[in-house]
Amino acid sequence: MLQLSYLGIAFAIVFYFVFGICVRLMALNDHTRNKARLAILITSFTIVTMSSLFAGLLNLNREKFILGVFFILISVTVFIILAAILIELHHIKTKVKMRRFMVLFDIVDRFINEGKTRDEILSYLVEIQKLTLKEARDFLDFISDPTNYKFLSDVNEKIHEAQILGRSK
Repeated sequence: MLQLSYLGIAFAIVFYFVFGICVRLMALNDHTRNKARLAILITSFTIVTMSSLFAGLLNLNREKFILGVFFILISVTVFIILAAILIELHHIKTKVKMRRFMVLFDIVDRFINEGKTRDEILSYLVEIQKLTLKEARDFLDFISDPTNYKFLSDVNEKIHEAQILGRSK
């Protein structure tokens, strides 16, 4: 069983290098290449975490305390790195959703100021922006509330000011 844990660690290392080289040699665009690299990294780190944890526990069970503690420390370290990567991915995904929300608010606000009807705006959100009908209705209901609208308008104004200042530098 202990050899299986060692084999798992070795497999993760070989997996990382072999597939990393394969992705580098493939003719992929940057987005796809980065997604593949991330998947390889997460898979390798997960395998190393699990294998080194089991190796550490098995070594402790066989009263090889130094090896057991060493492998458990490796497992904890790799797990912390993996958790940091996953948390950062979550933050990036949240930021992207917030940006998209503010862009949609800006567009819908412009449509409202142009005098477009709610049905025309719903049609735009569903057909062009690919929102579901429920998402589009919820979005319109949310920004129709005067308090929310005022807050989003203020935030949008600050974003535009920051963009203008950023362009002038």
